[in-house]
Amino acid sequence: MLKAMNDQGKAVISFSQPREKLEQLRREHLYCPNCKQPVILKAGEVNIPHFAHRSDGQCRHGQGENDVHLKGKMHLAKWLFQQKHPIYLEYFVKSIQQRADIITKVGKFYYAIEYQCSPIEPQELLKRTEGFLSQQIIPIWIFGPSYEQPLKQEFYKVNTAIRTSLLASPYAKSLRFFTYNPSKFTLSIHHPSTVHQNLAFSSSTTKPITTFSFQDLLINESKENREKEQWLLQKRRFRTKQRQFTSDEEKEYLQFLYNNRLHPQYLPSCIYLPVQNYHLFHTPIYVWQTHFIMDVLDVKDVEGSFTWQDLYDGLSDFFYPRLTSAYPSSAIHPLYDYTLKLDQLGYIKCHEDGTFVKKKDVHYPKTLDEALRNDRELLDQLFNG
Repeated sequence: MLKAMNDQGKAVISFSQPREKLEQLRREHLYCPNCKQPVILKAGEVNIPHFAHRSDGQCRHGQGENDVHLKGKMHLAKWLFQQKHPIYLEYFVKSIQQRADIITKVGKFYYAIEYQCSPIEPQELLKRTEGFLSQQIIPIWIFGPSYEQPLKQEFYKVNTAIRTSLLASPYAKSLRFFTYNPSKFTLSIHHPSTVHQNLAFSSSTTKPITTFSFQDLLINESKENREKEQWLLQKRRFRTKQRQFTSDEEKEYLQFLYNNRLHPQYLPSCIYLPVQNYHLFHTPIYVWQTHFIMDVLDVKDVEGSFTWQDLYDGLSDFFYPRLTSAYPSSAIHPLYDYTLKLDQLGYIKCHEDGTFVKKKDVHYPKTLDEALRNDRELLDQLFNG
């Protein structure tokens, strides 16, 4: 931990002290802000100065913090202080029994900065987020170097915790998440445009943290919007990749196609389209969209109708289990957003009473070249429409 209390009940911050002051602190009585038990100052030549419980202590506050986490908290606190934002380091919110790495106030709003270096279960991340939000404190999750896992071709590895914490800011259009590397002093803002299970296409902005302002976390947009091209690349990969190692779900999907004498190469271009909030569901987007087209739309005649309830009842199994977004976001269901996309593309007509009317048949390409050409034409229509 970076903060302790002295005999007068005043907070003592370890990293902001000169060497002679640290030597003086070694001789003082210092206490954990959480359990009020004595703590000792650790201020060697390598690790940053911090306080620690004695080995026989039972308090969990500060336990398990490594040097990366301590440095990250210290850097983030200094970064906010240099922008003249108030900082409350390792602040305990009594009403919800939660401690934030940093609490700050920017404008009219309070923010909890959580620097997450170790693995965290999505349920715990969600619980902590909801706790802060219940007190009108907006949590900002910033992940440590262990979460920085870029892959080739602009892919970025995003585990379930990151997917849960994708920030949908009311001041910006794109989803984003953040990583900070204290050894390089670099902050990264990542903008995932397509998320498939634990992979995402992500354009990222990485710069020294001092070149960012706090507001950049909320309003920064990717300078280069390549979402359409990334979806085209993803669809090509979906159609052509060799599937040597597949999950049971993928095997079941491929068997379904095989039983219908189909292969991903020859699926209609209206399958595997981007829709809102699809990253919060475990079932791959192309699975339930394939079943929508083949089990619902293909069996209807042109001008045939179906209802939202019919549609949802038939496909609801593909939407469990569900991840819960840590932040308030659009409540639109990805299945319903898909109907809006199909309406935009002229396949169906959505009516206000919750019914849908089929307007044209779906085209199945005969060759891979035709499929890829159709993909581009359809995405051009979708993104430019």
